[in-house]
Amino acid sequence: MKKIETTPDPKIDLSEADIVYANRKHLQSFHETLGVVAREKIYIEMVEAPEFTQSLDFFDKQMTNNWPAYYAIENGKVVGWADISTSSNPRTNHRGGLGMGLLSSHRGKGLGSKLLLKCLEHAKLIGIEKIELIVYTTNADAIKLYKKLGFIEEGIIKSYRKLDGESFDCLAMGKFL
Repeated sequence: MKKIETTPDPKIDLSEADIVYANRKHLQSFHETLGVVAREKIYIEMVEAPEFTQSLDFFDKQMTNNWPAYYAIENGKVVGWADISTSSNPRTNHRGGLGMGLLSSHRGKGLGSKLLLKCLEHAKLIGIEKIELIVYTTNADAIKLYKKLGFIEEGIIKSYRKLDGESFDCLAMGKFL
């Protein structure tokens, strides 16, 4: 398997990006950004964004449950996101699953750290005890970010995904709050 390399655009000034709680005003822009990251086929599980109505349903569930869900906004557009969701099962809802993504032009600039820290702070406030994630073992930059913020390796999931005939392993990681 090949290692994923990213080259951030040096012209981007992240001081212009604001971190805001997810909201309907930016939902269409979030959906578009989700689609861009999904079509890269290498960072998140989906290869295209779901129908907008599915994103709207998930958004409504996030808001109803007060889950951590934050957007990075630059010039009125969503350029990244991070969210944590829990199970409805009372035996496992002390754990939250992390999802996040950034447009390629905004990676490697510290914005992922800002989004993730905001989500972790929110998760702790609402009583989530542990955050879990899976990340493709080829995504060295994301693994470095998660380790920097205190996530530990919990195991490898072999052949987690198969896409275009190639298998990908995932690293399971977790962090107690």
